[in-house]
Order: sequence, then structure tokens, then C-alpha cells
Amino acid sequence: MNLKVLIVDDERTLAETIEYNLQKVGFETVCAYDGEAALKIYKKENPQIVILDLMLPRLSGWEVCRSLRQHGAQQPAILMLTARGEESDKVIGLEMGADDYMIKPFGMRELVARVKVLSRRFAQEEEQTSDEQTLIIGPISLDAERHEVYLNQKEVKLSHKEFDLLRVLMSRPGKAFARDTLMEQVWGDDFYGDQRTLDVHIRWLREKLENDPSNPVHILTVRGVGYKIKG
Repeated sequence: MNLKVLIVDDERTLAETIEYNLQKVGFETVCAYDGEAALKIYKKENPQIVILDLMLPRLSGWEVCRSLRQHGAQQPAILMLTARGEESDKVIGLEMGADDYMIKPFGMRELVARVKVLSRRFAQEEEQTSDEQTLIIGPISLDAERHEVYLNQKEVKLSHKEFDLLRVLMSRPGKAFARDTLMEQVWGDDFYGDQRTLDVHIRWLREKLENDPSNPVHILTVRGVGYKIKG
């Protein structure tokens, strides 16, 4: 499976260097140098992975990320680039839907390694999805083959990671999954981020599947352990 990567950075030399290094290891690549161009190229090329700089002309990386995360099930993995190393930027990036982030300047070998991690997770999700049956718990149903989720028979749009997290929880109703276990099964054991990524995705699932996200009745926190879905 040859994955396509969209590289979005207004520093053309850096974008072309990233493109060269990714092509060397077998990825297809396309480049955009501002936010508006990135969205147009994304719609035309449908890349599976997007390398996205935050500081862009026309539309910021935040705005591009927000737009990409409104595409329902067909969403790319996003590696966000930022020149700022502030903790708040990392948290906001993850909350907006980035799968990983890197702080400039960075080594090209590390960037290629992280893109490979994202590509492996993408392939694993496709394989897992094709092998599973429809799961139903209360008003929530998950069709793995069609990559669709319904709440009270109305479709709910989830990102790839939200879908995969829900699939793991629904695979064992009532089971309390440790946080480390969920991170490994959904993001892989070579994920570079931290467990706040899990907490953010749980919050997103609750916002989409719970009547009152602050008082969930389906996706529950198990203190000292992790999370479970009520069977």
C-alpha cells in the first residue's frame, strides 16, 4: 500500500527537503505552501498523511487541521510542526486532532521515522476494520466494515483514532482497559506522544456519544485504571 503524504509548509526549501527524504523511502508526496492551497490539494489528492506547519499564510495550521477533522471517517493522520516548544501548543495541537507533533528544528531521520509510524498505524487500522463484525452496545452501534458509527440509529462522524478507540472499548463491554493498553492498541507501542492524547480522544467521544459529556453513562472512567464502556 503506497501511502501519499501532503507536506504543508511555507518554507519551500524545508518542504522540498522533507519531500525528497520521504520519496527515498517509498512515499508518494505532494506539497502546499499556504493553508488555502493545502485544503484544495487535500480534496484533490486525498493523502493519508499530512505534515502540517502551524505558521502558514492565508489559513493557519490550526484552521487547516480543524477543517481536515470535519471530514468524518475519511481523515488523514496529521503530524503537526511548530517552531514553538511551549507545552500549551502541544496540548492544543493534540486537542485539535493532531496525531503527533514535532518542534523545529528537527532531524530529518526522526521525521521520516515518525511518518513511518503513522503509516503503519494507518495500515493496521485498515486490516483490523476489515476483519471485524458489527458491534452494538445500548444505543451505540459500530460497523467496522463500513467504518460507521450510529447513536440511536443516527450516524455519528468519528475520526480514525476516535473510531479505533471506540472499537477497542466496544470489543469487551464492561472491561476496564488500562490507559497503557489503550494507548498501545490504538496508537501503537512506538507512539511518541503522551497519555493526554488518550484523554482528549475520550473527551471527544463523550461529546459525540453522550447526552451529557460531563456526566457520561456509556464511556466511563475507572479510577486508577483507565476507561471502559458500560456493557
